[in-house]
Amino acid sequence: MSGTIESEVDGQVCTVTIANEGKRNAMDFEMAEELTATFEALEEREEPTVAVLRGAGEQAFCAGFDLDVDRSETPKDLKRRWPEMTDTIEGYSYPVVGMINGDTYGGGVEIAAACDIRLGASDARFAVTPAKIGLVYGGRAIHRIMRLVGPAKTKELLFTAEPIDAEHAAEVGFLNYVLDREDLAERTYDMAETIAGNAPFSLRKMKQIVDMIHEKGRISEAETRWVARVRDQAFNSRDHAEGVAAFREGREPDFQGE
Repeated sequence: MSGTIESEVDGQVCTVTIANEGKRNAMDFEMAEELTATFEALEEREEPTVAVLRGAGEQAFCAGFDLDVDRSETPKDLKRRWPEMTDTIEGYSYPVVGMINGDTYGGGVEIAAACDIRLGASDARFAVTPAKIGLVYGGRAIHRIMRLVGPAKTKELLFTAEPIDAEHAAEVGFLNYVLDREDLAERTYDMAETIAGNAPFSLRKMKQIVDMIHEKGRISEAETRWVARVRDQAFNSRDHAEGVAAFREGREPDFQGE
């Protein structure tokens, strides 16, 4: 394996790093499995944890799948590792903040799209490149990008396989913010800490609701009733009482996730 996945927890924020600098943080099947396992381990933590996903170094977030890996006769269990990885990132219970610290190509664009929020360095570039090497981008990957930037821009990215810059990526809705490189880490971790300081139940449930509405375009009557029950549960929670008390007393709340 040419690269690895690194993780470091600091309080309620965990930095997850795609580390393969020699190949611009390109990934193989082993790294995909390791990234899945990293997020699964975060799910098991007793303390609610916001994830910051980044690439090692300053040149790239992720260059996608490592083209040096022969995929001509890949077993099905290996093929499943990539979609399992992106599903796990997207399905993580708490927010995932993508710190897009450099160029993001191919499958790296899908990984970034699986994050909940994306902050990008101003010199980062983004390209979806399978047409340049005679491949077809996966359906779930296309869906992840299309729900952020729409069908017309997705087709442009796929058909031209040409890079767009960070400013344009923000204009079309792929990036939440574009920042000078020297400001990227500070802004990313400020946001992650702010999110981590909020009520865990609120974070989990509102992420579920947003994703549910985005996926279907609407919510059914049954889902509306479920949201109402979730809201009632929140109103009756200890964390709601603590949040109100903290507001009245002018202090930071001490949320317990209950």
